[in-house]
Amino acid sequence: MAAMSIRQECHACLLQLIEQTVALATADPDLQAAARSRAQAILAAEFTPQAIPARIANRFHPVIKDVTGNPDPFRARKQRETALARRLAAQLLPQQPREPNTLLALAATGNALDFFRPEADISRDMVSPAVFTAADLDPWWRRLQARPGVLLYLADNAGEQFFDLPLVLYLRDLGWQVYYVVKGGPIQNDLTREDLTASGVAPALAPVVDTGAATVGLELELASPEFQCLFQQADLILAKGMGHYETLAHLPDPRLFFLLQAKCPPVAASLQVPRRSFVLRQAER
Repeated sequence: MAAMSIRQECHACLLQLIEQTVALATADPDLQAAARSRAQAILAAEFTPQAIPARIANRFHPVIKDVTGNPDPFRARKQRETALARRLAAQLLPQQPREPNTLLALAATGNALDFFRPEADISRDMVSPAVFTAADLDPWWRRLQARPGVLLYLADNAGEQFFDLPLVLYLRDLGWQVYYVVKGGPIQNDLTREDLTASGVAPALAPVVDTGAATVGLELELASPEFQCLFQQADLILAKGMGHYETLAHLPDPRLFFLLQAKCPPVAASLQVPRRSFVLRQAER
């Protein structure tokens, strides 16, 4: 597995993200123009061969929020997505056996939620558990069957909470001290404490901790000292979604396992799988 490398097509994707975020943040055309201009300037300055796309997004999102005065542009979108995920999970989860690989596949299925795609397409693709194109299942289960310790479960999109819950409960049944990790503030459609409270799932997933930072993926240097300490002490880390893969895949840390759908060609190429593949991949030493 190679670390995520930026490609020219990432530029168009980030431009699209800017447009989408600006449109969601405000209906005021003057504020839209100002936010767009400043965000595009950041993109132009940060888009270098060594850059990581998620890190660039983490630089322009705060500017869009500041210019538009909207601290959570994706709020309404997250609410719709969460309602959709609740319905899909209610249909899918009761039909599946409580079997370890099935629970892992169901958690991966939740990562098919994608704010770049129509809800009808997402619903069509989430009617059955994910089928892994590539999965480091043996090292994952070997580590789980070892002496239990602290496991960090790095959550991704808000709607995934319903698909994560069965796996989190199973991991706790194995004796692991699982911390369900959410973002320290609103960022895109990622899960926050507020989202968990609104859905009513927070008590079932507790203990819940946050990173102390509102970032796509995880930039450890921006996280709170408390979370940085917890990250260093963890025995095992399950990181969901492309943002976590982009920001953490360069770390030579075998504690890290990435669980995601490769939604774009650069991430798929890095993982050496076809686009839209579901993957469980251990970080290389």
